[in-house]
Amino acid sequence: MFSSLLLYSIKSAIVLTLLYLPYMLMLRRESFFRFNRMVLLGILLLSLTLPLCNVSWMSLDHQPVVQAAQVQMLELGIPVHVLPEVMVMPEGTAMPEASRFSVFMIVSLIYIIGMALLLVVRLWQVGRLQFGLRRGALWQQEEQGIRVYCHAEDVAPFSWMRSIVISQDDYDEAGREIMLHEMGHIRACHSWDVVLLTLVQMVQWWNPLVYVLGISLRDVHEYEADDYVLRQGVSAQAYQLLIIKKAVGSGSYAFANSFKHSLTKKRITMMQKIKSNPWMRSKALYVIPVAALALSAFATPKFVAPIEGAVSKLEGKVTENSSNLQASEEKRKVVEVKNVSKVIVDGKEMAPKEAMKAVQGKEIQNSLTTQPDGSEALSIKTRPKEALIVLNGKVLETKAIDVTSEEQLSKLLNVNPEEIESITCLQKDAATAKWGDKGSNGAIVITTKAAKKATQPSNRDVTVHNPDSIYNVVAVNASFPGGDEGCFKFIAEKMRYPKLCQEFGVSGRVIISFVVEKDGSITEIKKVRAPGKELSEVEVASYKKDHPDSTEKLEAGQDLGELLYEEGVRVLKQMPKWKPAQDKDGNVVRSRFNLPIIFRLR
Repeated sequence: MFSSLLLYSIKSAIVLTLLYLPYMLMLRRESFFRFNRMVLLGILLLSLTLPLCNVSWMSLDHQPVVQAAQVQMLELGIPVHVLPEVMVMPEGTAMPEASRFSVFMIVSLIYIIGMALLLVVRLWQVGRLQFGLRRGALWQQEEQGIRVYCHAEDVAPFSWMRSIVISQDDYDEAGREIMLHEMGHIRACHSWDVVLLTLVQMVQWWNPLVYVLGISLRDVHEYEADDYVLRQGVSAQAYQLLIIKKAVGSGSYAFANSFKHSLTKKRITMMQKIKSNPWMRSKALYVIPVAALALSAFATPKFVAPIEGAVSKLEGKVTENSSNLQASEEKRKVVEVKNVSKVIVDGKEMAPKEAMKAVQGKEIQNSLTTQPDGSEALSIKTRPKEALIVLNGKVLETKAIDVTSEEQLSKLLNVNPEEIESITCLQKDAATAKWGDKGSNGAIVITTKAAKKATQPSNRDVTVHNPDSIYNVVAVNASFPGGDEGCFKFIAEKMRYPKLCQEFGVSGRVIISFVVEKDGSITEIKKVRAPGKELSEVEVASYKKDHPDSTEKLEAGQDLGELLYEEGVRVLKQMPKWKPAQDKDGNVVRSRFNLPIIFRLR
């Protein structure tokens, strides 16, 4: 709960900062008092509501540019479905969980205390204000639904909700102007603005910018109340002289709207300022793209992950990031691919950029292997994205399918779309095949209305590929029971740091690839990478000498990095069944995941 509250507070502060800074630059000095007030209130409301929204379709991961980048990564062998990285440390050597927990609890306690103190201060101010309304009042009367309290002592005029407090001297000297000013506050419901501001300040009490926004809002309140007075026919010159005369500092009740707020120079400047061009209001349209950007960022795991990861680390979780490290893992893999000793495409060694061009538009199978010298080579096998086209039983020439609509396919074949009776796509997964899918490596069977039956040619068979294809990109990812948090908890409980790896100082990142089957079981567990540590004869002899009773079978040349990989495999095999992935049509499919695990020694 505390971690969610801290995360919400950080997101809320980000939204407020992104929206308020442009206001300071573009609208603060304009004379649209009511309009500016609405903009400020909109900023406050958006800072409270946007962090609660998670509009998945606005995620930047779903945008065409990002999708194209993911396709390129897949073509170079970079896994797209990467689970959040898990850190495993030897028992007794990791940072004490109690220490992390205590740090998190201290931060959470400070945050809660800050919220509580601000709430207490505001409640005390409201209570003191309500008590001060009637205390010492000579008389009171109600005008147009507004209660007026006249005091004998020298109290600064102020208003709160539907009440006005004024001293007898002020009422006798300039009662009409002061009363009009306070009525301007009441009719505009400025007191409720202060309540909303207080709510946001409680959430972001640590953010100095929220207090600066509060000053801007109070300034606009005074400008709007002054404008109301002048629109009632009061002389601007006489009213300005009154403001200067009464400018003796803030009133006794800072929580209320006071006539004597020390904004004298700015208030007079705004009264004398020429009205801004109405078209200047269009500046406020900046709120739309900024709000959309915030929604997109909050819906995109790669942007939220660093914030969530920081909170998760503070809380003491075993994961380095909390929701999705796809972006950072992809970045690491890009570096690894660029730094491999060789990139071999169909048996031909190429530079990474040349390899990218060679596999463009083709289906690939790849593997990252360690060479005898310890370096890595990326091997890629390609095959063209082709499919047989069978029109009314006749096999046409093999074509690369690159169409997105029935009309385009009809144009390609020179067939009237209205004459098409049916289109059937036979490919890897016949149950989920769609006629426009690229890379079908099967057959597209088209039957026109003029043809009674579509027959397959006798001299050439149509190949239907394996229906158990493994998907790298799916509409709905497979998920562990209990979600990411359940997965992290399971791994943290089951994973153990191999003792031999501790003895010989073997650490590093292990990446394991696996397939989530249609029934949710895990199969095809493979090693993508693991740290290498080959034992020398001296190390083996030294270990046996120091551990004469050890039953470990050690040999020179043995790779201890395999023990880290085997530990990951052991835990994966113990996992319960996952909820399988689905394609865009809701069909259950097989999907591949990659699990990065950091084994770290302290």
